[in-house]
Amino acid sequence: MSWRAVLDLYEVLRRADADGERVAGLLREAGADEVRITRVQGAEGSTDFVRAVIAGREGRLVGGPAPTLGVIGRLGGVGARPVQVGYVSDGDGALVALACALELARLREGGDHLPGDVVVATHVCPRASIRPHHPVPFMVSPVDQQTMNRHEVDPAMDALLCVDTTRGNRILNQRGLAITPTVKEGYILRVSEDLLDIVEAVTGRPPAVLAITHQDITPYGNGLFHLNSILQPSTATPAPAVGVALTAESVVPGSAVGAAQLVDVETATRLCLAVATAFGAGRCRFYDPAEFAQLVARYGSMAHLQTPGHEPGSEGG
Repeated sequence: MSWRAVLDLYEVLRRADADGERVAGLLREAGADEVRITRVQGAEGSTDFVRAVIAGREGRLVGGPAPTLGVIGRLGGVGARPVQVGYVSDGDGALVALACALELARLREGGDHLPGDVVVATHVCPRASIRPHHPVPFMVSPVDQQTMNRHEVDPAMDALLCVDTTRGNRILNQRGLAITPTVKEGYILRVSEDLLDIVEAVTGRPPAVLAITHQDITPYGNGLFHLNSILQPSTATPAPAVGVALTAESVVPGSAVGAAQLVDVETATRLCLAVATAFGAGRCRFYDPAEFAQLVARYGSMAHLQTPGHEPGSEGG
């Protein structure tokens, strides 16, 4: 179980003075191979990007063939001060990703060395702003999504799990977690059977799948509706990406305090750990490369959906 990692990080992230260095202290103490903190200033404040690497016994960092999994925690912020006091629902993306890194480091210290490298990235902002959005307001980071992608999406990642609180909608009305179909280079692919198997094993329940649209996998800033930012990392990489959504039966704003469901956070952390184990060992495919090649051969590239596209009325629009 990953409860200790979740609770240790929750105690850090719930504070008004939460920052990357406090998180880094826990990760370094646990033996993470590399922990990097980068503070970035935006128009409405700053946030600390956290990147942690846990090397695998057969991973690329030691010259081995095992693939590298990326775990990205997506969120606007862990707090919305001064409007809201305390840890907000939106913070769970960061909490899951960081708990995954901490638990991986502690597992290795205890002798359980995963096959492949795992790169974890997210950001820590206790003072994010709130923006109107239907059906509930969005939490908004001080920096834009392109900046977040530059600091969180690593070319070393062969596949990505993108974790995001996804409670502020009426698309999936069930508490717990869900995964999305795989997204790769503008294509929404079939849901990975391997990932469905892992979700069933981890939760002990039938897997839930979050519906997504092509609007959701285009970059923010193009004027289109987005369910949330869960798959924004897919716009910055050719690697396959899958969203891990923390969900609710009712519509819960990301800025809500007292709404963090730590039971679901712990489950999502175990899911990421299980995927990391299977992916590094070559037992978890996010997509079928042959089928993807056939899609591109028949219908062409969809990579233009990873770009802002043309402004209406502009040449080629």
